[in-house]
Amino acid sequence: MKILIADDEDYAREGLIEEIDWEELGIDEIMQAVNGAEALKIARWFQPDIVLTDIHMPRMDGIAFAGELVKQLPGSKIILISGYMEIEYLKSAIELSVIDYIEKPAEVEAVKKALRRAVEESLREKKIQEADESNLEFRQQKLFELLVRKDSDRKTVEKLAASTGFSLNGEYVCLLIQFPRHGKRGGGELRSVTELVHGMDGQVLGLWRGETSLELILCYGERNAYRLSPLYQKLLEQWPECRLAVGIEAGDCRTIYNSYRTARAAMNCAFYQAEQRMFEIDEKIMEKRFIEPGLYGSFLRILPDSPRRISEWFQELFEDLFTRKYYQKEQVYTLMTSLLTAVYRQYPQGYDLLPEVAGEEQIQPFLLGMESLQEIREFTERLLGKLEEQGEELSGYGRVIRGVLDYVAEHYGEEDLSIARIAEQLHFSPAYLNVLFKQERKVTLKQYLNNYRLEKAKRLLDQEYLKITEIAEKCGYANANYFAKVFREAVGMTPVEYRNRKK
Repeated sequence: MKILIADDEDYAREGLIEEIDWEELGIDEIMQAVNGAEALKIARWFQPDIVLTDIHMPRMDGIAFAGELVKQLPGSKIILISGYMEIEYLKSAIELSVIDYIEKPAEVEAVKKALRRAVEESLREKKIQEADESNLEFRQQKLFELLVRKDSDRKTVEKLAASTGFSLNGEYVCLLIQFPRHGKRGGGELRSVTELVHGMDGQVLGLWRGETSLELILCYGERNAYRLSPLYQKLLEQWPECRLAVGIEAGDCRTIYNSYRTARAAMNCAFYQAEQRMFEIDEKIMEKRFIEPGLYGSFLRILPDSPRRISEWFQELFEDLFTRKYYQKEQVYTLMTSLLTAVYRQYPQGYDLLPEVAGEEQIQPFLLGMESLQEIREFTERLLGKLEEQGEELSGYGRVIRGVLDYVAEHYGEEDLSIARIAEQLHFSPAYLNVLFKQERKVTLKQYLNNYRLEKAKRLLDQEYLKITEIAEKCGYANANYFAKVFREAVGMTPVEYRNRKK
């Protein structure tokens, strides 16, 4: 049996390891972690039977770690240790179904008692699981997991298929049905699909992935392939709020994994196209693309600017994300969590402006609760809109600066755009407007215009169908040579080198 001990105090971990007779308890493998984040990484490959974790730790506390662990390793038995016997921690412990809650300083006997209970519970559940292996549903789920993997043991697959009656001689397609998070499934969804498929002389293997995702393998005869489209329509009619993703057809059971992989990729599009209900694969979706690593750094450079400038940056970002629908939504959630955390740190008054998020620790779970990129966009725009309104109320020059930002955004592509022209448009002298702008934005108007053009150019350089001369013209540079000179001085590489940096 395996145990993972997570505590940021070295003496606490080492003391327990020295004081407890682990062999007597039946525990023969021990791993340690100094914080919740490290513990979670270790747990993923170590697969501990028991986890003993402190609550108060840096990076990720014990409650957050335990919450993630329950999702990923629901069979692990959790024991919490804390120097504070607080009601909220007790509530969390109950919700996470922890084995025990021990108050610091932890007495060895109390820990041993909790460990014995955890060992007994773990052994009991393993016996139940072993008994369940003879259960038909268990074997069907096991077969499903093997078929959607690329390298599964053939003999095991054949044995499970024979015991469940699932044919390995047919044609197959994987379906994913995503139900809304706010709704409640009735419990008979898999049975309904099975009945429909049996009606076309087919077979179904299926399992629930989490609370809202029903994953299916359909086996059908070649003569029935044409009936799949009506089947999809029936499913969409039966559950009007669900989304359906269809993988490519597999002519052999050995390639079911490819149908499953493409179905998952197709479902990723639902994150971008919330209004659509059925998704199928295309070549772009299958491309492995990753969000620009330097994106967060470029955002931090403009973060000291006004909420108006930040809004412009986010607008460009969302336009890019909606255009490039092949980014995995997990990447987007991670990126948006980092960006909005930075915004809240820069403008902590944001917590008071919108009630949805009350603290930094709530940002990530709040975003994960959103099912589409459009929801994330609308929240971000509301937040920045509130910050912008507040900024204008606090600054008597807010409207003037906003006028400058709007004018630059509209005319940056014009070669003759100058400080004098902007000042004339806003009825200020160039010198006074520049002083005012630098006071409010911490950079000169000239620097802002140059930076704005460069950021636009960078985005256009990622669109390979545009020539360098076209980008120079679109961004207000006199010619491609001058554009290349300015770009190299600012970025440290030529436009061509910047475009080819990922190849």
